Amino acid sequence: MEKVKAFLKERENQIFLGVIIAALAIRLYFFFHTYNQALWWDEADYMSIAKHYGFGAPEVAAPWRARGMSLIFGVFYWFGANEIFQRLVVVAVSTSAVFLTYILGKEMYNKKIGIIAAAILAVSWIHLFWTTRFSGEIFGMVFFTLAALCFWQGYVLNKSKWYMIACGALIAYGIFLYESVGVFFLFILIYLLATERFRFLKNKKFWWGMLGLSVILILVFIHYYSLFGQIYPRVSHIIEGSLSSGAELDQKLAANGLLTVLSSAFTFVSWTALQDYMRWPLIVATAIGLFTFLDVIIGFDHVLKNNDDKLRKDFFILWWAVATIAFFGIYLVLTNAYYEPRYIFPAFPALFIIAARGINFVAEAAEKYKKQIGAIVIIIFLVSISYSQLTYANAMIKNKAASFSQERPAGDWLKANTKPGDILLACSQVVPLVYYSERKVITYRYNNSEVDDLIKNWSVPYIIVDAYIQDCNIGYVNQRQANLTAMQVFYEGNQPVLAIFKTTGYS
Repeated sequence: MEKVKAFLKERENQIFLGVIIAALAIRLYFFFHTYNQALWWDEADYMSIAKHYGFGAPEVAAPWRARGMSLIFGVFYWFGANEIFQRLVVVAVSTSAVFLTYILGKEMYNKKIGIIAAAILAVSWIHLFWTTRFSGEIFGMVFFTLAALCFWQGYVLNKSKWYMIACGALIAYGIFLYESVGVFFLFILIYLLATERFRFLKNKKFWWGMLGLSVILILVFIHYYSLFGQIYPRVSHIIEGSLSSGAELDQKLAANGLLTVLSSAFTFVSWTALQDYMRWPLIVATAIGLFTFLDVIIGFDHVLKNNDDKLRKDFFILWWAVATIAFFGIYLVLTNAYYEPRYIFPAFPALFIIAARGINFVAEAAEKYKKQIGAIVIIIFLVSISYSQLTYANAMIKNKAASFSQERPAGDWLKANTKPGDILLACSQVVPLVYYSERKVITYRYNNSEVDDLIKNWSVPYIIVDAYIQDCNIGYVNQRQANLTAMQVFYEGNQPVLAIFKTTGYS
């Protein structure tokens, strides 16, 4: 108790707790506005896998879908949790990212930098948006940051070997959560080569990290192989879908030309992208912060000699952000993936520490004229950043909350009116219907005779059509009116969006 009292007496600790409480309050505010929103396709994929792990419900996810988050949720489902509880888990994980950003800033610099960086992440609109969704990137950021902190403690500061074992294990499971965590290898490898060349290969701490990595990765590989006959399906998917002759990369080059394709490497640092995921007050703070890292470039010979503690820290943080953003820029070049700011979530703790350095730099310059002005500068920056982030978050989250809202009641009706083992047909929104109905749902296409055969062979009780996309064979319903009876219709205003038909007379 005395330690708690001593902790709370310090002004900076009080502010830190205020930031964490504010971060949680903001996330709970959006939770109460979205806890019943419909799941999007990717979310439903993750959560139907979770239900499969938890109690054996059907799932139709692609083999390359990352399954680490689903396994965590599957454990909660096994204990009887519902979707609302799972959403609160995401809120807790998201808030922990704010806490870890503070720890990182404090460890590398001081409490003030940690508090400012944590405050920025607390209000980041894109982080808040995906906190209201089931997204592996929210978990990936936490595992990446924890692993980086463990690496710093275990390898750079030469503390207990368990830090490095934990580092390796966190990255291995982090990749199982979401592959973007794999950028950690590029980040750490270049850091080690720059500061030690190949001497790290003689360091036992490095191999303790490899042990932790190997143990978890072997378990992940065994799991994937038992399911799909491949140790890691995502790798073969990228090679076959993106890098093989005539695949995505060749198609992009043929359609757009080399220069256009290569320019996509700079997507995440383009002015349009920066305005999107950062907004202008944070852009200003980050730009000033980058100026404070000029010593890394000017004194890079000391980075290579590894004889300057401040430069070592600066290089670690700067390269963390740069490596992540560069990696996903290259990823956009090589694949048909489109711009998604959540890809670079692993960079956010380092990026916001850079911004915090910028804010602190201006504050310290102002304090040379009058001491109190420094605190005012920090408040002005944080209020400006918070306003730009939170207003946009509020608009985006609430605007998207009602999207695909018809899927939940449709899935619930199907679950209540079918029995386990039934197979259903749907023209497009298969995965969300699998999640809600907990029944196997198969896509049907434009060959009507094949649809007839599916219904006969599988004794399909219901067929579902929707107007979410144009590629839905609604014509089949018109041509088989004698065999199909409308049971439920779900609307967007006055417009019918999704309908369930009962099948009869197919035997």
